[in-house]
Amino acid sequence: MRGRTIETITADVRISDLLERLVITPRQVTDYHTLSGLLRNALPGVKVHRSADGLWIAAEDVSALLDAEVAADLRWSAEAKLFAENRLRVRQRHQQLYKEVNTILTGGQSVAKTYLTEVDGLDVLDDHQLVNVAAMTQPEGYGLCVFDEQGAGKTVTLIFAFDVLVARDQVDFALIVAPKSMVAEWPRDFKRFKGDLYKVEVVSGSRKQKRIAIGSGADVLVTNFETAASMEDELRALLRSYQDRAVLVVDESFYIKNLEAKRTQALRRLREWCGPAFVLCGTPAPNAPQDLIQQFNIVDFGLTFDGVNIPDDRVQALLVVQQAIEHRGLFIRHLKTDVLPDLPVKSFHRVFVPLQPEQERVYAAALRNLIIDLRSTDNETFQRQLTSFLARRSALIQICSNPISVVEGYIEIPAKLIALDSILEEAITQKCEKVVLWSFYTASLNAIVKRYSHFNPVRYDGTISDVAERREAVRKFQEDDETMLFVANPAAAGAGLTLHRGRLAIYESMSNQAAHYLQSLDRIHRRGQTRDVEYLILLCDKTIESDEYERLTRKERAAQALFRDEVEEPITRETMLREVIAASQRLGEGKD
Repeated sequence: MRGRTIETITADVRISDLLERLVITPRQVTDYHTLSGLLRNALPGVKVHRSADGLWIAAEDVSALLDAEVAADLRWSAEAKLFAENRLRVRQRHQQLYKEVNTILTGGQSVAKTYLTEVDGLDVLDDHQLVNVAAMTQPEGYGLCVFDEQGAGKTVTLIFAFDVLVARDQVDFALIVAPKSMVAEWPRDFKRFKGDLYKVEVVSGSRKQKRIAIGSGADVLVTNFETAASMEDELRALLRSYQDRAVLVVDESFYIKNLEAKRTQALRRLREWCGPAFVLCGTPAPNAPQDLIQQFNIVDFGLTFDGVNIPDDRVQALLVVQQAIEHRGLFIRHLKTDVLPDLPVKSFHRVFVPLQPEQERVYAAALRNLIIDLRSTDNETFQRQLTSFLARRSALIQICSNPISVVEGYIEIPAKLIALDSILEEAITQKCEKVVLWSFYTASLNAIVKRYSHFNPVRYDGTISDVAERREAVRKFQEDDETMLFVANPAAAGAGLTLHRGRLAIYESMSNQAAHYLQSLDRIHRRGQTRDVEYLILLCDKTIESDEYERLTRKERAAQALFRDEVEEPITRETMLREVIAASQRLGEGKD
């Protein structure tokens, strides 16, 4: 076997399913040892691994393989060749692009204009949106993470950036993947800002209808994450036909934070067949710093986090991730307080509600049983049964909202409904205020809609699947003077909607996902709002709900720290009370 070349060994190169490595397989099993030696000699310093499906090298070592003389002797699959070329292209361009983007960010709109001198029609954009468009349309750019805070106009930014790229004859097509609740908004926004210039189609309906949309010759296709995964083969074939002149857009990109999710894997594979890729999200790291990794990977094929060892501990990971994105990441982030300085202030008030007698009995029994089981369980058993324990903890919070879905035969009026009676009476009947009311549980939403039917509520949650019906709910709340109450689940309606006809939002219960909560906050506090915004957080007194809400606010602060956001602490009853007590104490000290 000595002296044989890779060509005579006839080794094939392909990519693994998760795009994390190149797999190199000899045609003859007996050639594994020889091929391994040849690769190690040709790739000094690169680890060549052996697994059941062949030899493999990590994605970060792809450029070394391409530079080596042995590369020409390997038989590359089309996907593997593209995989390698994409990463080589990014490595060759990244440092200069990183400098150009930061020059634009530092210089602001005056510098941005110098990059867009030949483009007309950008005068409708705010200064920060002009900065975004300039950064997104850099020559030989391969994408950008646009992490502007919710309500700062990321959709508009993307539409105009796409228009610039088309005008420069750099791209021909865009595939936009968004949450279901936001899919219908994209065609409307394209129509609003670009009229009939682009043919925009939504990929929805039956599988046959989706295939028709994909083959419609549209300039822009919009679909949801589930369809992107289920129609991956059809979408990949379409993207291949554009030969890197297609743009991939991932809206609310925190949906792809988990590499194990099918939607993340599908989008990473589709991304290989696109030119630029843009991810848009106002809350990109709602749970942990690690949430950012796959979002950056979509843009730069893994370069930002190449070779970065990220600790499992979230506190330790924050600094590591922070350094990686600041020194290598291509991203933009603008806060509303900076770019929309005239936006009214927002205040938060926690309203503590005592449990009703039967509700308290049910809660106490469930809590007592959980404590008993936790005390009698060892760590190993706890980890095996973690899902069950988390469900029981979640049930405690559900009992605080409305025990009806947890306890069969529960007929008592829950504490929060009693509290809402007086709150809504004052806000709607006496002050004529429209109200947005958030709840996470279907049973609670059912009870709310029924109990407050006299306020002509509209509903927006998982039980309302029709897109037209959801859109009509938003329209009625915004335009109909008789529709005073918008009742919604933050998981369904938390992103993308404008509800600024109301200035008061009440949280009867919240999702356990920080992203849902953080996104929902900005439905009323956004461009177009002219009045101070108020949030009422209903918490059952002396229950685990307070801990859950504290957890959400800690995640919010951690996400702000990750991006070094300089934000003022929102006004709350607690912070104001501490302030005036301190002022009173100083006054007393001065008199002594």
